Amino acid sequence: MSTQTADIAIIGGGIAGLSLAAAIAGRASVVVIEAEPELFHHTSSRSAQQMQPTYGPAPVRALTTASIPMVEARAARAGLSVYVPRPLLWLHYERTRDRFDELLATVPGLTPIGADEAVRMLPALDRDQLADAAVDASAVEVDVPTLLEWYRADAVASGTRIVPGARVSAAERVGDDWRLTAGAETVEAPVVVDAAGAWVDRVAALAGARPRGLTPKRRTVAVAPAARQVDPSWPMAADVADRFYFRPRGEAVLASALEDVASEPEDARPYPEVVRTVLERVNAVTDLALGTPITTWTGLRTLAPDANPVVGYDGEVPGFYWLAGQGGYGIQTSAALAQVVAADLLGVDHDLAGLDGVLAQLTPDRF
Repeated sequence: MSTQTADIAIIGGGIAGLSLAAAIAGRASVVVIEAEPELFHHTSSRSAQQMQPTYGPAPVRALTTASIPMVEARAARAGLSVYVPRPLLWLHYERTRDRFDELLATVPGLTPIGADEAVRMLPALDRDQLADAAVDASAVEVDVPTLLEWYRADAVASGTRIVPGARVSAAERVGDDWRLTAGAETVEAPVVVDAAGAWVDRVAALAGARPRGLTPKRRTVAVAPAARQVDPSWPMAADVADRFYFRPRGEAVLASALEDVASEPEDARPYPEVVRTVLERVNAVTDLALGTPITTWTGLRTLAPDANPVVGYDGEVPGFYWLAGQGGYGIQTSAALAQVVAADLLGVDHDLAGLDGVLAQLTPDRF
């Protein structure tokens, strides 16, 4: 068994852990420990690939708003384009007026457009059922594989060491350091960041930290052909009652029924009955007539009781830092959240406008 030492050990090789490693960018030595043989195996690679500033609770929206120009700047440095404009339509149907009005009153960046304009933008919608609509014109579709590869490459270029296929089985505080046992490796560092996705509470238990009620919940996506022609430039559509979302994916349609079912941490797979529900809900409000899916997947959205991320030092366990509970918003918040967390770990100020005090809203000690 070999021993590696670092300033910071990050447990989890998903988007949270690798974006943080990239953000630290050579200012401290970092080891990333990933239980799977490959990085980004679970939820990070199973997203709807959207960045939407009006989607999620207030801290998530602020982080998303800050992240979009950061990713765009990274793309400019690489001479690439990673965004496709993909406005987000919020759809109001019968008996959802209160939720629609609350959305308009509490979420900046939304423009009411009415049902007729929504159907003009997305002709597949059934106008007879639609009561009202609003649009987030700032939302974009993002090239997630490229974004993930940037985080990995930037982390490695800054000296980050990655230990794949090594599940952490023990964590012991020895003096001022943590000693982690991960497969055939021992990793020692004064600070451990728990970015283990659906497994965060289990990792915390190894370190003697009390759980924060983080629950993995299933979310299934289907990509299916439509009976009518699909315009790849159509916007994304989401029901304010959280019954579905869908958007074009090439000439097919990517859709979800937004199920929210608690799960054990696992390599989640779709249930056929949930896939049927996805197709039924979208077909009920459109003329798409979605057929047998081309592909399906299920990710685990790990959620805290208040649906906000859990980020910061544990108030009871020295040197233990939570980076957890992104709740499916990891893609859209990762760039800004990583910079804020890196600054916190390094004891410096971040320079991101609009994010002062965001960590105070996400502290694990709020539970």
